[in-house]
Amino acid sequence: MSEWLLIAFTMLVQSSVGLVLMNGLYIYWLKHELNTWQHSVTIFVQKILLRTLLVSSALAGIGLAASLNIMGQPFNVYHALQNVNVIQEWVNIETRFAALYFGLLVLYTLFFVMKKHAHVYAMLVIGVIGLIDLHYMAIIYVNSAMITWANINTFFLFYSAVFTLGPALALLFIAYPLGKYLRGRLPIKLVMAALLVVFISVTMRLIEQPAYMEWLSEVTIVNANVIFPHQAEFNIKSAFGLRMLSWCLYIIAMAIWSYSLWKRRNSLLTHKNYAILIGAVLMFIAEMVNQYTFFIM
Repeated sequence: MSEWLLIAFTMLVQSSVGLVLMNGLYIYWLKHELNTWQHSVTIFVQKILLRTLLVSSALAGIGLAASLNIMGQPFNVYHALQNVNVIQEWVNIETRFAALYFGLLVLYTLFFVMKKHAHVYAMLVIGVIGLIDLHYMAIIYVNSAMITWANINTFFLFYSAVFTLGPALALLFIAYPLGKYLRGRLPIKLVMAALLVVFISVTMRLIEQPAYMEWLSEVTIVNANVIFPHQAEFNIKSAFGLRMLSWCLYIIAMAIWSYSLWKRRNSLLTHKNYAILIGAVLMFIAEMVNQYTFFIM
């Protein structure tokens, strides 16, 4: 069960950071439309943005609680890594950045509650701090005794997840609820931005994956004494099917979004168009399968 705790912990933080970054991008476009909306619509937009900030803060808070080891067994996430010699120095640095990210996000949420005004650059700065936190989180795994994690593939996994989960969450929490109020090309911009970010993220990971698998097979052959979390041969062989499943789900989700952009651009984010929601759900499932494949190896 320890791998599921690690998956939940990492995906919470990745989702929070991704949502913050996409929130900043969406706010940039939405601010140009505020002058054309009625006051009641503007209030609704502010409520949607506030809800997004609260969700991001909650995800970051749970991640921080896990990194501080205050949730007790079996929810002490880093306890799952104690047997693989995690370097405590990296854990301490990661915890500091997690606390900084969470603190700034909460403060900005309170500021938004009082001022009802969003700042794109503030969101981007907070998001960058979140990315730095994820960098040190990845270093923890890279410096563990798990040879399957001691590769640049770990960084690809951690960062690419930010840019698959973030766009999916942004469509669910921002674009879709605001769909009936969006006019012109704005709905197309929001969905196209999410699709483009996910496409780049998945493509970069797909390009890197063959090199990682080649390295992994070489390490397994050369050094029979390397430490694996489970049975190495079984996991490497069984992971192929799971990886193929995750890639197929990524492609299907992107294809669904692309089809909506092509065929239903006039009703792209209306409540009758469930394609956006289905694509987002498939994106979450694909990411979960991909991360499970990583952690069981």
